[in-house]
Amino acid sequence: MNANASLLGLSLAAGLLGALCATPARAATAQNINLQGSACRNYNASEALDIDYLTSGARNINASARSVICPVARHPVTGPGQNFFVDGSNTSGSPVYCGLYAYDYNGTLLSSTSTTLPGYASLPTVSYWGYVSVLCTLPGGGAAVVYGASAIDN
Repeated sequence: MNANASLLGLSLAAGLLGALCATPARAATAQNINLQGSACRNYNASEALDIDYLTSGARNINASARSVICPVARHPVTGPGQNFFVDGSNTSGSPVYCGLYAYDYNGTLLSSTSTTLPGYASLPTVSYWGYVSVLCTLPGGGAAVVYGASAIDN
């Protein structure tokens, strides 16, 4: 009786393993990854109190221009490049410039580019194991808000 139970258990396990192996692999679908603007931080430590964090993003409440740096969440890509969108609003009447920077896992700069807020940009070189950040210089008086940054999967 004990041998029959063992055989039944092994048969069930083999059947389950066979069913799992026979299941077709699902292809990964391209998905954009968004990171909300409140993840941005003041670029200069002495300007920490000048950056205001909102439910919609980050803005500069000082009268002078201030910079914020934002991480960009993304799927690792095999490269060589990747596209991004920096979202926000700008009522200042002057362009708000943002720089995107790709770094390898060891901190080596791979590529950089710039765009205006809001705007699209493409980094020509990114690393599978690397990181991307965006640095925006915001005008004073809350005239611009960074809503967030998105990695665009094609």
